[in-house]
Amino acid sequence: MKTHGAFSEHMIIDFIKRRFPQAGNILSLYDDAWGCILDKKYLVFSGDMLVETTDVPPFMTVRQMAVKSFTISISDIASKGVAPTYYYLVIGLPKKLGWKEFKELVNGWRDAVSLYGGMLMGGDTNEAPCVTISVITVSLSNKPPILRTGGRPGDIVAVTGFFGETYVGFKLMKNISRVPKGLRRRVVKKICSPVARLKEGMALNGVATACTDSSDGLAVSLYNLIRGTGNGVLVEKLPVSDGLEEVSGIVGASLSQMVFYGGEEFELVTVIPRRKWEKAVRRVKHAGGSLIPVGRIIDREGVWYCREDGATVKVSRKGWEHLKYRGF
Repeated sequence: MKTHGAFSEHMIIDFIKRRFPQAGNILSLYDDAWGCILDKKYLVFSGDMLVETTDVPPFMTVRQMAVKSFTISISDIASKGVAPTYYYLVIGLPKKLGWKEFKELVNGWRDAVSLYGGMLMGGDTNEAPCVTISVITVSLSNKPPILRTGGRPGDIVAVTGFFGETYVGFKLMKNISRVPKGLRRRVVKKICSPVARLKEGMALNGVATACTDSSDGLAVSLYNLIRGTGNGVLVEKLPVSDGLEEVSGIVGASLSQMVFYGGEEFELVTVIPRRKWEKAVRRVKHAGGSLIPVGRIIDREGVWYCREDGATVKVSRKGWEHLKYRGF
């Protein structure tokens, strides 16, 4: 009998999805959401789980944990370019949890609903060894959701923010004081208080060919954009956060490693036709965000990185994956 260490999160997802019909799904089989048309509206579902022992670092507050439990689910909805309408909240709580901590969880959930909009409609509660929070996000939209994969050679690949900070944070989780003070503040904020790029995603609806969120890391996200298309991505410029170079030696990783293999940045990674690029930039800027071009779709399978020395190297398809990581 196989143990958890013998298989991965993606193997489990593929195994389950191939054994259950996906009739009516207007999104990809491998999308992080499910969608259908209902009464001339688009119904989109997405869900995610936050588990205290594997997803919560020691410097995160209970209230931050509650907000993040919504953010990780809403980030998938954001990548579809639609807004959350309803939430279904399923929680597992340990007996040792105090009333004060529980009220902080509730305050965090209220913060999240206030930030992202929508309405909490119901849920379920049970006992669990640690705080476990599952949020199902439902969207009813007049616009069709953005697909996860797509694009043609020459289309621009862009992101909504910089990468690398979460890599530093996860690598130095137990020695966060080794990170220079200015960068440390950004690292802690990025891990403890990420914000789903909901407004940016809605601005991209109608101009983006494909979109995904970067919760599993930039490398995996880029591979997700081209899955099944026969195309590839050439990364020509790294979206590097300021201050990363000075901690490269501390974490024992190159800039490209920190950018490609972080995870939980919750930025959007998107494909935009060149003829729509200026329009996309204007719309995202009007929504309060920004688009950073990092490369383009190419007629060659895989994800490739053109280094500063001119060499082009293949980017490995790896990133954050549950059941391969044993917590903090």
